[in-house]
Amino acid sequence: MSATTDHPGDLSGNLALPRDSAALLAALRDSEDAYRRLFDFTPLPMWVRDGDTFRFLDINHAAIEAYGYTREEFLAMTVHGIRPPEERERLRAYLSRQAPSPANAYSGRWTHRRKNGTLMTVETWSHILVFRGRPARLIIARDITAQLHAEVEAQVGRERFQLIAAATSDAVWDWDFEANTLWWGESFYKQFGYHPNEFSDAFSAWSDALHPEDRERVTRSLHAARDENREFWREQYRFRRKDGTYATVLDRGRVVRDAAGVPHRMVGGMTDITEQSRLQSQYLRAQRMESIGTLAGGIAHDLNNLLTPILLATELAQMHHPSAEIRRYLGTIETSARRGADLVRQVLTFARGVEGKRVPVQIGQLVHSAARFASETFPRPIRVRTAISEGLWPISADATQLNQVLLNLASNARDAMPDGGQLLFAADNAEVDATLAATAPSARPGPHVVLVVSDTGIGIPPEHLERIFEPFFTTKEVGKGTGLGLPTVHAIVREHGGFITVQSDARTGSVFKVHLPAQPGIEIPVPPEFARFSPSARPGDGETILIIDDEPALRDLTRYTLESRGFTVLTAVDGAEGVAVFAQNREKIALVITGMAMPVMDGAATISALHRIDPRLPIVATSGHDPCGRMTRSVRGEIRHFLAKPFSTDQLLAAVARGLGAAG
Repeated sequence: MSATTDHPGDLSGNLALPRDSAALLAALRDSEDAYRRLFDFTPLPMWVRDGDTFRFLDINHAAIEAYGYTREEFLAMTVHGIRPPEERERLRAYLSRQAPSPANAYSGRWTHRRKNGTLMTVETWSHILVFRGRPARLIIARDITAQLHAEVEAQVGRERFQLIAAATSDAVWDWDFEANTLWWGESFYKQFGYHPNEFSDAFSAWSDALHPEDRERVTRSLHAARDENREFWREQYRFRRKDGTYATVLDRGRVVRDAAGVPHRMVGGMTDITEQSRLQSQYLRAQRMESIGTLAGGIAHDLNNLLTPILLATELAQMHHPSAEIRRYLGTIETSARRGADLVRQVLTFARGVEGKRVPVQIGQLVHSAARFASETFPRPIRVRTAISEGLWPISADATQLNQVLLNLASNARDAMPDGGQLLFAADNAEVDATLAATAPSARPGPHVVLVVSDTGIGIPPEHLERIFEPFFTTKEVGKGTGLGLPTVHAIVREHGGFITVQSDARTGSVFKVHLPAQPGIEIPVPPEFARFSPSARPGDGETILIIDDEPALRDLTRYTLESRGFTVLTAVDGAEGVAVFAQNREKIALVITGMAMPVMDGAATISALHRIDPRLPIVATSGHDPCGRMTRSVRGEIRHFLAKPFSTDQLLAAVARGLGAAG
């Protein structure tokens, strides 16, 4: 196959510089080792030739495989050895034209010969360099024989072109430069809903159908491909369907030139990638959410370490019986700290899906809490009301996740009332019959508690109602909604065996009803770690407790709290010091309280080391962030109790009592 026109000079034109060659040049400047690795393992054939003698100075594995010569055979040859005789004179003439500017990088298309005598057409890129102290050239080659064969096969007549266009799912087109008209294949009309008589063949008809934000960019690049001697064109943009919606399309074209190189047509194909783009967008959003979850975990650990001393210090201050006004201020601080801790748990639940225990829950308390939160944080033009029936049946649920359900629904209601309105939280008992249960896959007949969150906002358009629970579906502006709020609500409700219904109207607003299976006969116990202690409850009897934690404020306040209750306290700033302190005081230490996330030696390693010294030692583990209980599961058999940060004085004393074997 004969060679085509050479393309010396600027590599940004017809023959683009491969990334590998640019990286190789950078590697050559950086280090010999980096050059060696990149040179040897680059998949494109590469060699270095002497600038004067044209002998091969170095050759990579890809060239050996492509040409069939051994490394030794290559190093005994010049570059003329891989060229057929008719190409050698052309090469000499070409190189003589390059002589005035030998430092230039240049590219070209050539015919090369393999060792077995077969020919191939290659694109080559050449760069000046100094190799082992001598002027040399780095050559990168790419076999385009198959590509050229395919291009030859592509030159078919109009009749065959139309048959192919009718058979493919792509919207095939042919742009006549002289007439400035576009011919479209049948699939174009099928994909985008137009009738052939409704869509003009004028170039302007296509350009007018581009999204206004994409039009200038796409038409400019298309004309540049025609006018700047390019061979191929490729763009992604939005194209208007007949119904007015926009499809995301990937469009490719190839410029057809005559024997003199004058462009006269461009043929191409447009592929609808709307669904692919949507899935890719969802994937990228999911990745962002995973990153947010990782960030949230680190923030949760730090915030919980900050909130614990606040709670402990506030309770210690209240023990000294200050004035009523001071107690009121301290109560406000304590309430704010507890709300901060709740907010951290909500962020973790949303971002990482942190699991929680299913326990009997009185739903009315959660509704009151959500309504109070909304009334204190939402804009004042939004009026918050509650309608909670007496005698609500208990349900078995994760209270944190249900709180998230209420807050997500309330946040949506807030956004639906930009100018204010009424937000209602309601709860009531209800018997779900078989007819209602048949409307939802997860529903079962029987007693339920119904949670209602309603607003008087702008409502949800009918065409969006069926999609509001789809992940990442949102009608909000970019940056104002992730499309995960309602899908999260739906997932939590479904996991609890319930179902959710929606009614919406532009005049009256929206009503969300959450049905959760109830258990009328069960009691709601008070967890021991939340039982209230009086200042004199379970005083210490001089027992020695070792506290291991890297947070100074938390460590000191925990020590002071326990010492004020009659315990003797030793402290350590990390696991390594904690193990050393325990080894020195093994006989008198009755209990160890250790953090899990610490430098030097983390909690899991510390617990294992302590139990190697004394397998019967009671240990209480604490952590500001334990996603899905992974930390505690790793040491489950070695700890007496897990205490989540932030913890109160009562929770601390309950954990100590449990660890020492006393009644909580």
